[in-house]
Amino acid sequence: MRAVFSRKEPKIEAKEFCVEKVIMLPAGEYESFTNHLMHKHDFIRENVDFMYEKDGVRHCLLVTGEGMEEGVLVESEGSSYARYFAFVPSVSGILEQEQAVKETQTLSMIKESGQEEQAGMVLS
Repeated sequence: MRAVFSRKEPKIEAKEFCVEKVIMLPAGEYESFTNHLMHKHDFIRENVDFMYEKDGVRHCLLVTGEGMEEGVLVESEGSSYARYFAFVPSVSGILEQEQAVKETQTLSMIKESGQEEQAGMVLS
């Protein structure tokens, strides 16, 4: 397991974030990305609209690699490189939370459209 250590920082300045999209790279490409954060990356450029800061919340990508437990939160602020990033030693909790949010949104959409009977679902 890996972590990022800071030196002589007066406090931890954690920021609120929202993962807008998960990017799963091949393991080798992920390693290259983490070793070259200041380089331009096509996957960042292609997803630039998902990354922004609003009302103190950083909307970002979660970039991880196949078979990897770790990841990097990226908010490029319109750039094609990782202008702002946060290393995440374990992405499983974030991925589980994102899946739960998607399932809740899907159920809400089905319930609102009145299609729960057609889908064979019982929603309460």
